[in-house]
Amino acid sequence: MYPAGDWEQWLEPTERREPEPAEPEPRRIPIGGPLEQPDPVGKPALVPGIVDRSGGNPGPALRRRPTGPRRDRRRGEKLLAALTLIGVGIVVVSVVLTVIHTGNRSTPPVATKPSMIAAVPMNTSAAPAAPATSMPPSSSIATDGCEQKRTAEVVSGTDPGGTGTGPDAILAFERAYYVQRSGYAARAVVADDSSVPPADQIQRGINQVPVGTRYCVQVTRTGDEGQWEVRLTQQLPDEQPHAFTQIIGTRTESGRTLITAIAAG
Repeated sequence: MYPAGDWEQWLEPTERREPEPAEPEPRRIPIGGPLEQPDPVGKPALVPGIVDRSGGNPGPALRRRPTGPRRDRRRGEKLLAALTLIGVGIVVVSVVLTVIHTGNRSTPPVATKPSMIAAVPMNTSAAPAAPATSMPPSSSIATDGCEQKRTAEVVSGTDPGGTGTGPDAILAFERAYYVQRSGYAARAVVADDSSVPPADQIQRGINQVPVGTRYCVQVTRTGDEGQWEVRLTQQLPDEQPHAFTQIIGTRTESGRTLITAIAAG
């Protein structure tokens, strides 16, 4: 039977001899000089140092792009500056508009000059117009007990009068005499061909009457057309009233009633 096992079991037991180590092969150096040893696998190649040829002065620093946070900070600063400029512009515009509005609102309205042309009744006589005077209330120009009344037969009081009727013309004449104190205003309600004195003579008579004299007129229709009985009451300052009667004639022409005569009653 062949023994089982490895082939070493077939040999006679003898002393095992360890194999002698082989001598290293002598290194061969080429004629051209020693071989460069191959670079070890996995080691990075050595970078030769940079030779400084600038005389020891360092070169310009390399520019590096800013990192992310710094770029965001600069962008935020620019946005803040833009918003600040916009805000300043809004404030300036608001101040300007306020000043304009306040100026427009505080400017006083321009006063218009009143017309210097006085209203003149139509178809008046050629006598100069009477100067305008203020009219005191009836209570200060009328005598005590003067009745302001107007009927078809009797007209009394101190009304301004006019040229509508005979009593209106008489009231206007007496008003010009005692209140306006103007001979020209009195002559304006008198016909040109009348026997009444001119305006300057009437003015002389007015100047003889003291200022503040009160009066009252009572006009009564007579039987004759255009004739009126006038009871005139005159009260000088600090005196008792005095009444006298006149007969005054009137005529209506061209739509105006004017005085034609004044006589004692």
